[in-house]
Amino acid sequence: MSTFLDDLTLILDLLVVISAVVFYTGLFVWWHSRRNDIARAQSHLKEGAGILGLIGVFLAALAFWGEFTWPLPGSYNIYFFDPLFLLAFLLIAFALAVWYRLPTHFVGMISFVTGAGIAFYGIRAYQLGLTQDPFETLLLYLGFGAMGVLAFPATLYVDWAVQARGESSAAAPLANDLVALYPRFWTGVVALFLLIVVLAGFASLAYGFNTVWAHLGHPP
Repeated sequence: MSTFLDDLTLILDLLVVISAVVFYTGLFVWWHSRRNDIARAQSHLKEGAGILGLIGVFLAALAFWGEFTWPLPGSYNIYFFDPLFLLAFLLIAFALAVWYRLPTHFVGMISFVTGAGIAFYGIRAYQLGLTQDPFETLLLYLGFGAMGVLAFPATLYVDWAVQARGESSAAAPLANDLVALYPRFWTGVVALFLLIVVLAGFASLAYGFNTVWAHLGHPP
């Protein structure tokens, strides 16, 4: 006897949680680093990264299961589980980098490439009409794709403003502290990143409302 497993609604819930945690953490890290309260900024960064890492471990388990069992029809397995595995990898890698006071911009660089790939997945699936909510799905993939791309400059900010302070000065991407030299520019970078995070979260909600309603109304 086979058992039907439907994890899509749970995954969408976790995407909303990820957006909320990233926004909340980023806002506090920026605020405390701006006030030169580095100890508090580091503490908030570690807490947020730890939560994201835990979510990443759970998503990695779901992604591994999906990649090996292909529980969905046809190309839906590629469409959903490939980006999920990449997201889990990024979350875990970022958490490890933060907790060990290592440069996070290496993770940001991978996130840039991954974000562009996720956006491509979304555009291509929209062209193929893969889901019953193609426009909402496109917004979801574009939102998280843009979030991944902008995570690269965001991690540069994290390294200069937080990770490289104190004994871990070698975590800075360059010897010159560009955040201190151009504070308004980097405030704009952080603000744009947080705006995209909010939009990605709303895209998850928009897609989730239709999906959760359909899945709750028509269980297997």
